[in-house]
Amino acid sequence: MANEKKSNLLLYLIIFLGTFLVLQSFGGNKSNSNAALDTGDIGMQMMKNSYAEGKDIRVELKNNTDAVITLDSRCPEAPFNVYRFTTEGYEKVKNGDERDCSRVEDITLEPGKTKIVSLQNYSFTLFGEPGRYKLELDTEINGSGKTFTSPEFEIHKPSFITQTFRTVIYQPILNVLIAIIIYMPKHNLALSIIALTLLIRTILLVPSQRGMRAQKKMQAIQPKLEEIKKKYAHDQTRVAQETMALWKKHKVHPFSSCVPLLIQLPILIGLYYSVSSGLQPDQASYIYSFLPSFSLTEINPNLLGFNLLDRSIIVAPLIIGSMQFLQMQLMMHKQKKNKKHPEDKKSQPNEMEMANNIMKYVMPIMIAFLAAQMPAAVSLYWGTSTLYGIIQQLVINKESEKPLKDDDDGVKVRVINKNTHHS
Repeated sequence: MANEKKSNLLLYLIIFLGTFLVLQSFGGNKSNSNAALDTGDIGMQMMKNSYAEGKDIRVELKNNTDAVITLDSRCPEAPFNVYRFTTEGYEKVKNGDERDCSRVEDITLEPGKTKIVSLQNYSFTLFGEPGRYKLELDTEINGSGKTFTSPEFEIHKPSFITQTFRTVIYQPILNVLIAIIIYMPKHNLALSIIALTLLIRTILLVPSQRGMRAQKKMQAIQPKLEEIKKKYAHDQTRVAQETMALWKKHKVHPFSSCVPLLIQLPILIGLYYSVSSGLQPDQASYIYSFLPSFSLTEINPNLLGFNLLDRSIIVAPLIIGSMQFLQMQLMMHKQKKNKKHPEDKKSQPNEMEMANNIMKYVMPIMIAFLAAQMPAAVSLYWGTSTLYGIIQQLVINKESEKPLKDDDDGVKVRVINKNTHHS
């Protein structure tokens, strides 16, 4: 069981780090010079020198004056003029999408301070073709009009992995979510995410149930695993043989409970992108043609007065972290009842209890940290999914109260001794 818990802990850590790194974006080379930021009244520097098509194009602005500068958002237009290099030189790229400007604010630059402006909602509209681009900012400073130009940057085709992810995971999840939103009363985003979560968890019900049952069986046979380790302490080969035989007898494997987690990882990433950028008119090219005509500006993202497209730095992480802690408690609460032998109390806490405690306390913190980095809509998905998992775990715990069938306490493994002579 200790080995299983350690492997599960490692898997959780891999999932956490993998999710965080992927959500931070993959692809594109970071800009290696800040000289442009110190040039002119307003410095402009691209965050990267190149971006994969569809990625978040971000520009850093710096106010080099002694006064506050306010830049017009220009919504529904982008705050900058975008130019693409062609055979005729640089040509302005036009934006024709309708947008909801109710949440868009002007850009305020404090003296000597910098601010990063995202153009993610214009990724396909203005940067939909590979090539060389630059940005221009038109504004007034001290009553006179001025134009500031960014360094040139490149848009390139996405990698095979990125394109496959978009086609196989992102696009289907986005379209299922939009289809639910279309038919949901008042196009409510919160109810749509809850419905999508229930749909996904129900589809994954069979493999997740198997994983949970396998985990409970592993807990139930833990005392026998400990007995095997003690009985054959000086014969690791025999320990491995007996352990494999015990697993086979009870039809369990330590990694069987990991499958649902691995399945949920790409779904979580796909939902993150669906919510963070997929519900913008800029992403219309990803919507399947057979869906009814629908304007994405009609989506209602509010839940109890909070916009689900914004990040919730305190409330959502606290709720999600608490729910994750409760789920971890339910997953582990039966283990104490498995400590039938007093002598186990000295040996088990050193490895199994340590791994369990790390999972129980560190995992909720990591999940809460992730929730603080994502739109609240993703936290709503994770919270609903966790609640679903808690109910599942309660059912599994109830089932596990039944005694495990044990026709033969001794797992027989035939070991042939080559030194034995027959008379």
